[in-house]
Amino acid sequence: MAIQELINLRKARKAILYLLCIIVTLWLQTMVFSRVVLLGAKPFFVPALVVAIGLFEGGVWGGMLGLAAGIGCMLSMAGSPVLFLILLPVFGFLSGLLADFLINRRFVAYLLLAALALLITALLQAMPLWIFRGAAPKPLFTVALLQALWALPLAVPAYFAAKLLAGRERERV
Repeated sequence: MAIQELINLRKARKAILYLLCIIVTLWLQTMVFSRVVLLGAKPFFVPALVVAIGLFEGGVWGGMLGLAAGIGCMLSMAGSPVLFLILLPVFGFLSGLLADFLINRRFVAYLLLAALALLITALLQAMPLWIFRGAAPKPLFTVALLQALWALPLAVPAYFAAKLLAGRERERV
């Protein structure tokens, strides 16, 4: 049996396209949007992409590609490397699970789920500063809320990119 018969080329192509999408997102996050500061907060929108992937591809793909995004965040950003490595696969898996059993894959449901993921990420990034370094909670959580709000408009292209990649595969099968 040839090795080519064991490999599903459609799934391999889709995985490569999603990985390219994650790489472009990480590049935009670290090179462009890390320099945009609005009212003391920088947008962090990688969780929104992971939620979109999980929403359209299911929990397994969302979790695995969330792990890839978490590894990319860990390698490209200083700060909380373990947080991204754990949180992004959980977001991908849970969004896929919710899409399979509880919510629809429409834009409004995605936007609410992405907003929740962005807010949870921002709050978990702020928690160590509050607990271990004694930072004042009000300005810290204000910046966390602003970080999630600034990232929300950037979640829109992530939805349409994931929908395009998932839709293209659905048409071929």
